[in-house]
Amino acid sequence: MEMTGRYIINAPRDKVWTAMNDPQVLKQAIPRCDEAIRHTDTEFTAVFSFKLGFIKPRLESLISLSDVNAPNSYVMTAEGKGKLAGLAKGRANVTLYSQENNKTLLEFHASGDMQGTIAEMASKLVTKTAQKLADDFFARFDDVVSKEA
Repeated sequence: MEMTGRYIINAPRDKVWTAMNDPQVLKQAIPRCDEAIRHTDTEFTAVFSFKLGFIKPRLESLISLSDVNAPNSYVMTAEGKGKLAGLAKGRANVTLYSQENNKTLLEFHASGDMQGTIAEMASKLVTKTAQKLADDFFARFDDVVSKEA
């Protein structure tokens, strides 16, 4: 599965960068996130559930950051496990660009793979759900960050 996205965040780039590295902000922005725990400056765990048709799998993901070029870009790698969800792996290149009027353009290119019962049964639904989760996340992230800006 491949995804790309471009989102305008209504806050300056430094504020967006700080928020993208704050598990508590991410917890507020990730739809149906139950936990977000920082382990190190570049690793944290997020536990969340999502709706996939009539199934609601729960996923625990270890998220790692690499190639960090603050406050411009990083590579985010995630590996998640769940009983119904199976195994999910993903990688995203995330880049921030300052815009006029204290706004930030966030661009990402992500690739991912899901293995397990759900992936075998509903690959098209998984792709649609992933795009909807990304759109929901960035709308919520913009809302949280722009209120703090």
